Parts: sequence; structure tokens; C-alpha cells
Amino acid sequence: TWWQTETGGQMLTPLPGAVDLKPGSATVPFFGVQPALLDGEGNEIEGPGEGNLVIKASWPGQLRTVYGDHKRLIETYFSTYPGYYFAGDGARRDEDGY
Repeated sequence: TWWQTETGGQMLTPLPGAVDLKPGSATVPFFGVQPALLDGEGNEIEGPGEGNLVIKASWPGQLRTVYGDHKRLIETYFSTYPGYYFAGDGARRDEDGY
């Protein structure tokens, strides 16, 4: 799995009985979650590759602010790649999409 307190729940997670599991993999996005891999310039990586893990659109449970410091939320999670949520994590996607 992959998640954070800030995401409000699991974002990439095994779905037993719904998808094949792959040892060592966070597996697939949870329903409604749209992850992407970006290179250092912010270009989306299609297919297998390594890059920065971002979330492309809002999702249920998304954090909305940092108490008393909304600017900090924007600077921390939404400024590196404008329009994307980025927590600073990298990821690798294999040829099977895991």
C-alpha cells in the first residue's frame, strides 16, 4: 500500500479478489484515485518507468488545509508540480502497470 495521514486513506492498495497481487508492489490505485509518475521537468511518464509519484485530481478524504497556515499546505504539497499533489515520494511502475 501507499498512503499518508494527509491523504486520508490508502491511495495505492491491493484489492484482494479484484486484481492480481504482486509481491513487493503497492499494486493499483484505489477507486477514484488518479496517480501519475512525473519526471524532473513535470512530464508524465507513460508505461514502465521511475519518477515522482503525484496525484492528478482531488479524491475523497483529501486534506484541505493546515490549521492556521493554509499557505503552508499549498507550498508543501502543490507547488513543486502545479496542479498535482506531490508529497516528495518517488515510485517505479513495471511493465505490468504495478
